[in-house]
Amino acid sequence: MNAKALRPADWSLWRALEDWRSKRHELEPLFATAGVPGEIETVVNRVLVDLKRSPPTPPLVSGDTQRDAEELARYHDGYFRHFEDSFYKVETMLALPWVPEMQPLGGAIREELAALRSQLREQPGRKPDFTRLEGLLQHYYRLDHPELPLPEGLLEGRRRTLTEIAGYPLLVQHALKDPYSDAVPPLTSDAFRDDFAARVRSYLDTAWLHNPVVTQWYVALALDAALARKKRDSTDHARLARLLKRRWPTLSVLLPGFEQADQVWYLLLSGLTFFALFAEWWLPAGLLIVWLSLSIGAHRREKKEIDARRAHLVNQVVTMKRVRDRFVAGLVPPDKLAFQLRQLDESGEYYDPTVYTLLGLHSYDE
Repeated sequence: MNAKALRPADWSLWRALEDWRSKRHELEPLFATAGVPGEIETVVNRVLVDLKRSPPTPPLVSGDTQRDAEELARYHDGYFRHFEDSFYKVETMLALPWVPEMQPLGGAIREELAALRSQLREQPGRKPDFTRLEGLLQHYYRLDHPELPLPEGLLEGRRRTLTEIAGYPLLVQHALKDPYSDAVPPLTSDAFRDDFAARVRSYLDTAWLHNPVVTQWYVALALDAALARKKRDSTDHARLARLLKRRWPTLSVLLPGFEQADQVWYLLLSGLTFFALFAEWWLPAGLLIVWLSLSIGAHRREKKEIDARRAHLVNQVVTMKRVRDRFVAGLVPPDKLAFQLRQLDESGEYYDPTVYTLLGLHSYDE
């Protein structure tokens, strides 16, 4: 699927991402890198208002030298704390994720805070000039500092990447709920497998998108796709028959695409057998009768093997479903999930190596 196919769903997909952002704060760094403000704008506005608040007023002189000195010391301490609360909010804001290109501006803000603190200590009780700090803070969240211009289209490109790559699992989930949606190919198709592999590679190559929540989305989607293929294979009689090591030679083995091959084949053999009997060709008739008898036994044996293999696959489907549900519920850590997937898919038919790369992308505390 190309980017153009996603554009009609951009609005709803972005809305879904923002809904998840409100539920999972782990997604905040992704939106911040793309220039979508979260708490930063609110904190800046509060700080700008706090800096304009009137500071404490000096105490009245009582004439008692010791008492006046103590009151003055408390006044200077309260005066410093009055502005220190705002400075602390700014430092807390700078610790929040934001556009990486604004880091130099964050350093300038920290230097200005240090200078203001020093001025307040050197000149206690005197309000410093906050003009430069206020300007830096506004440039910081507006992303419009003249000395740190952002490349044109940078943030738009990141938001598009966030939608098309991080939002891809949500798009698939939405498409699966709508039986008439053709936004993505069926989970069991080779087209979906190729598309999903391309999306995973793009996600792995985009370091700023790496996030435990998004990684879990991709792994869960890989589990869903593998489960869908496993269900399909457990009900595909022709595929189960092809997996048998030794098959009795019939026309269907030679022509797997011909559905009525065996019926035609045995009808022909039966006709030749009756013809040989009526013609009193006893040796060919005997050989044909023996062949048909052996064929019946071979087909019964193959049916038992196919039924046993189908039952085995059905049990694997149940196990895969249970593993998938436990992982989505957060009951299975990624490293343990990787071990279980290797046990369920020893031949590597259902889980690509990129799935194990995704599971090793983050370190988790158990």
